[in-house]
Amino acid sequence: MKKNIVILFILVLSLSSCHSQIPIEKFRAEIEKLDTEKEISEYWNKLHKIDQEILVNTLDLRIADSISISNMIKTTLIFDIHKTKGYNSNGNSGFVPILNLSHNRIGQSQIAYWPIIEKCSEIGGAIESFGGKYPAYQLESVSLTFYNYSLFNQEEKYPTLVSKLSEIETVDIIEELLKSFQHQNDLRKLSEVEVLNSWYRQSFKDRIDEGEFSIVKMSDDNLYLKKYGRIQRLELLKTKSKSKEYRIENEPFGWKYDYGEDGSLSLIDEKDNELIKYTLVK
Repeated sequence: MKKNIVILFILVLSLSSCHSQIPIEKFRAEIEKLDTEKEISEYWNKLHKIDQEILVNTLDLRIADSISISNMIKTTLIFDIHKTKGYNSNGNSGFVPILNLSHNRIGQSQIAYWPIIEKCSEIGGAIESFGGKYPAYQLESVSLTFYNYSLFNQEEKYPTLVSKLSEIETVDIIEELLKSFQHQNDLRKLSEVEVLNSWYRQSFKDRIDEGEFSIVKMSDDNLYLKKYGRIQRLELLKTKSKSKEYRIENEPFGWKYDYGEDGSLSLIDEKDNELIKYTLVK
């Protein structure tokens, strides 16, 4: 079963366009055929199994992205077509939307999917306490994906950050998820030209993590933040006397990086507070 699913996604990825890579209409047709609560519940269980047995064990980022976004799209379609019929907020179906978010590593996808998280929060159930009191686990997922910054034990930040995510208008969740997948594929076509500087990874202010991340120049002549095998485009906000301020493309919190001429780098929040001062790799 596992082998067949992996082969399926490899075949899907071999197709040329974004819409054909993730077969939306096929997903829609199979979900529309579901009739009884039992059938819908079994479909939720299938998505849970794909996440736990396939996605978390997939090392190829391109295949992982396809599996992850496909699960996000299927979840969205279930809610669109069947509403909460067959949905057990404390069963596997209650966990699937949460896992969809936390096991996705594309910030643009997570933002597009946030309305589903809000819908599940309104329903209640597992989301209220999974990984901590809502919205701790969900915000942690978004913060780590965009900035590799942990919000652990920083509950005072939650209301503001949730508000910022809620204010982002998503007209069509599925369309935005498809765009995020295509954007990742486009980024993979770029080649690295130069590594400007590298720093030790750090998700807490007082603790350095294993591994490094870098600011790199890519073949499209833009600067990118490179970490965990992915790149995120940096947008210049301000040029100062001895540093430049950059934001990650599509970042949701209003946070930015202050990049000094001497190679220094700090993560700054929306109130200009320094969250982390990174250690330069020399």
